Amino acid sequence: MAESVPPPSERPDNHLDVDATALRGLAHPLRGRLLDQLQLRGPATATILGKRLGESSGSTSYHLRQLAKHGFIEPAEGRGGGRERWWQARRGGWSVQGQAFRQDPSTRHAADAVLEYHYDAREQRFKSWQELAASDPHDPDVQRWRRASGDSNFPMPLTPEEAEALYQDLLDFMWRWQRENVPEGRVADDVPGAETVEVQINLFPVLARLLASETEAAPAADGESSESGADVAPDADGEPDAK
Repeated sequence: MAESVPPPSERPDNHLDVDATALRGLAHPLRGRLLDQLQLRGPATATILGKRLGESSGSTSYHLRQLAKHGFIEPAEGRGGGRERWWQARRGGWSVQGQAFRQDPSTRHAADAVLEYHYDAREQRFKSWQELAASDPHDPDVQRWRRASGDSNFPMPLTPEEAEALYQDLLDFMWRWQRENVPEGRVADDVPGAETVEVQINLFPVLARLLASETEAAPAADGESSESGADVAPDADGEPDAK
């Protein structure tokens, strides 16, 4: 999920630009969890997903149909031979204009629900890997993946126009690399030793005025109270960037 205007040139034609109706259709906590399962673990049925998430198959089946109605998932052709339908995440991916939707009173509630779940879940997945790698360096999965995983940070002095161009180039590279190296329809279970690899891209301005606010709000060293003792309130207009 990403905010991207105009769309990257390498983006597939079947990519979904989420509109207000689809956004509201995703703003249910179970639907976010179901979509994550299909994106991260590959195709599944309502019964399989119900067992994983502790939900009834009737409930997961209903919410899967709603996700399909709004274009987030699609039938997984060639999977299984029984009567139950297999679902997969939309192959072309999807993007949501989160910042714009949060500024519109008619969509703000839905945007908050979708984005807060997305950010929290993404952060938790990264945190879970970091904690496992730190607590059990001899774990077989840690041994296999420690050289392949990474965490990099690149502060750069850029104008908004330069930052937008950089972001577009990063997205183009990801789409192109995926198209050239990952066969369409492949899931981790198809390749021995493979796991789903998540690449998280955050690009945002580190505003000097916000850094100053953090410094003012930080507690004084050695447990001493701050000189003013005043609370520093967040900027009332400051909304999280949905990139």
